[in-house]
This record gives sequence, C-alpha cells and structure tokens, in this order.
Amino acid sequence: MTQKNTQVNNTTDKISRRELLAATAISAAASPLFIPSNALGREGQVPPNDQIPLALIGYGNRGGDIIRGFRDVRRGFRAIAFADCQERQRERAKRDTDAHYQNKDSKVYERYEDILDRDDINVIVIATPDHWHTKIAVESCKAGKDVFSEKPLTHTPMESREIVAAARKYNRVCSSGSQRVWEDYGHKMVEIVQSGAIGEVKEAWFSTNHEGKDCYLPAQEIPKGFNWDRWLGPAPWRPYNSERCSGNYGGGWRRWWDYGNGFFADWGAHRLGGILYILGIDDQEPVEMLPPNCEANPQNCVVYIYKNDVKIYHTVERTNMPQHDVTIVGSEGTITSRDLKNFKPIGTPKVRRYNGGARNIQDDFCYCVRNRIRPFQDFLYGAATATACQLANIVVRMGRPLKWDAQKTAFVNDEQANRFVVKPKRGQYEINS
Repeated sequence: MTQKNTQVNNTTDKISRRELLAATAISAAASPLFIPSNALGREGQVPPNDQIPLALIGYGNRGGDIIRGFRDVRRGFRAIAFADCQERQRERAKRDTDAHYQNKDSKVYERYEDILDRDDINVIVIATPDHWHTKIAVESCKAGKDVFSEKPLTHTPMESREIVAAARKYNRVCSSGSQRVWEDYGHKMVEIVQSGAIGEVKEAWFSTNHEGKDCYLPAQEIPKGFNWDRWLGPAPWRPYNSERCSGNYGGGWRRWWDYGNGFFADWGAHRLGGILYILGIDDQEPVEMLPPNCEANPQNCVVYIYKNDVKIYHTVERTNMPQHDVTIVGSEGTITSRDLKNFKPIGTPKVRRYNGGARNIQDDFCYCVRNRIRPFQDFLYGAATATACQLANIVVRMGRPLKWDAQKTAFVNDEQANRFVVKPKRGQYEINS
C-alpha cells in the first residue's frame, strides 16, 4: 500500500486554530470508529493487504514500548524495518518483531537513511533521543513519509520552525507523541475550562524535575557493536559514557543539555502541553519568561507569560514550593487534574479532540494517515510546547527575565540568550530541508 503521493487535507502552510477545530469536529462527528469499518477484517483486524508499512528509528526503552502499540493489528500498521546505531538493539528489534508476526521478514539497519530510501515504507516512527528528532523528521517528510515522533518534539526553538515547515512543505501527516496531553489531562479538564465553568483563567501551575544540565562524565570504553559517533549525531563530540546515552526514564540522556532539555522538557511536554491545550493556546509561545527568585518573580519557580497576561507557574519537584500535576486557576474557582468533582462544563463547547472517535494518540494518528487530515497533536502543537520548555531552560541559565519574539525566533535585545536559540550541529549532521 503506497501513499507517497497522497496529500493532507488543509493544504495551506498556516492552518488557523479555527480551521483545525472545525476539521476535527467534523471528522469526529462523521466517523465514530478510528479505522473505517470497510478496512476491518476478521475480529476487527485490518486485512494484511491494507496494512500500512511502518519503520521505527530508535529501539531503546521508549522505542521498544511504542512499537508494541503500532504492531496492534487493529491499528492498521505493519512494522517491517528498524534502525538503531546499537547492534544489540537491532538484534532485539528483529527478534521481537519476527516473533510477533511469526516470520523472519523484518529488516534492520544501522543508518536510518537506508529506510528512507525504501519506497515500500509509508510511515516513520521516531523514538531516538531528542537531539535527533528534527533532522530525522525533516528528512522523512522530504522522502514522502508520514511521521510520528516521540516528545519532546524538538531540541531548540529554531528546530521547532524547521520541523513544522517541513511537515507543511511536503504536506505530510505528522504527530507529536505526547499521549498525556489528552489522555491524562485534556479530556478531564478542557470542557470545564473552555466552557467558562471556572471563570476567566489567568493562572495555571505544574511541576517537573530539573532543567537540562551540562555533562562532564569520564570516558569509558565503547561497547562492541555501538556506533558512538552515530549516536552523538548532531550533538558535539563527547567521550562515551554509559550514563550519557542511557535510556533510563529517570535519568540518562534526558538530563543532559547536549541531547535533551532535562525534565523541564521531558515532563513539560506532558504537563505544560496539557495546560496549553486546556487553555486553548497550544499554538502559541510565551511572550516573556521569568527565572526563579528574581525581582519580578520572588518565588522559587519559572514563570511563562503568554498573551493577555496569562501566567503559567512551573515549580521544580523536591523544593519547598507546592507540587502540582496540573492546576488551573480561574476567577470562579480552581481545578486540578486529580480533583474535578466540584465542577461540570457549562454546555458542550467545541474543542479539539482525537479524530474519528480515537481513544489514544496512536489510534488518532492511524485515522489521520488513512484519511489525510492533521492529527490531534499535529507538529504545530508539539513544537510550540517544546519551544516553551526550551525557553524555560534558557531563562534559568541566564538568571534574568527574557522577552521572546516568536515571529523573529529571538529574544528581544539579548545577544547572550540568543546564542541558545540554535545549538550548532556537526557538519555532516546539519538539517537540510
């Protein structure tokens, strides 16, 4: 099944929030199932000839987790190829996949470019460390593939422009991978807030662990079968250390500035992304950032300031500040993601939802690939949230308030802070769209 030349509905480079809400509302109302019924075979399975060929890039902790969802035959994909720079991960990918399909058909590669060269693969799933997301996504779009990328979607504010531009230029279906935006937070709170049940919202709170840190771990011997230079890719050359590249959800590469933006970005993609969606501003970026413990913000937290003076407070776990999953403060009351019992929506406001009655983010993506519409977590939204998390990292590094000009992708009159808007990439790993 080849979809390389198919187009995404809503072909304008800039889709308005109103257009996207209208499109998703229409598709949800018209299509109660996440896969058209005529595509389903026995026991709700998609017939083999109608399954969409898919490849996964990055078979670490998250890659191994996420591919199990995409192998569910009810979703209509078939995983046929994998790329990873570690031989043991490639071997695990093939072993697990061949066992699942009870054949020996899956192919594995060290270089993801070899997968992009294949005309028989329509969808790319990216589960690499953050510093690789944008380059692979841009090149996948250029190769005519649809893309599902893990969160945080990008590594720098400039990459957020590049990744959305590529999705629009090549007219691909592209989804950011934060399932918690809707499944943990949005579906519980969005109708309450957007219906006006808690009044006008000017304030919200969430917590994560720490920002990205510089890494000074000592050199270790590179394991056999591990292409370390390839793992580093766009990032600066550094000596191998197992903790530098560990996929441990509680540490590893996520902590380090060269490869991620700490838990500000890792959990910020979920919690800040949820807040922005609930408030209906997840296509926007902050206009100002305040660091902790400054004259303008004497509290021990980061403050994101959006248009209309909406303030979002980001506390760091294990401090003396109150901890928050997601808290929304309105003029008529306060709700949290774990305590909604005192509020109900006023009416039924139209809000962006998973498409086609989908119940999770992978089903939403499947529906959108088949129907050529933009997903619930279109790259536009994942990029805006990722940028905000990156700005939070930068304002903590600078230790002073910063004003952000989203149109120019630059801080206002702050040359030092602007050096972090783009992270230099090693020559052969530059992004070319």
